[in-house]
Amino acid sequence: MGITLGGSEDASLLRLEGVMDISVAAQLKAALVDALRAGKDVHVSAEGMKELDVTAFQLLWAAEREAKRSDVGFKLTGELPEHIQSFLTRDGLMGLFAPEK
Repeated sequence: MGITLGGSEDASLLRLEGVMDISVAAQLKAALVDALRAGKDVHVSAEGMKELDVTAFQLLWAAEREAKRSDVGFKLTGELPEHIQSFLTRDGLMGLFAPEK
């Protein structure tokens, strides 16, 4: 459970598992900064997430915007849990980064 950063020569892989909320915001921010600093595409595996609050969402959104500014790819991978998809869709946020299956 938690946040792990790994990857390959081509891309950083950030795995998010469990509850992504304000209690892990500092750890999530640090991992996103490290992933972006590597200068390669960032893939975020979110299929292990149980919850996503607005704080964690804002960090992911900010990282996606920074990736675009830096000409680095940024994408969610895997299937998001249904209740997280509903949260993002309900609030009009799903289009910000559509997950890749």
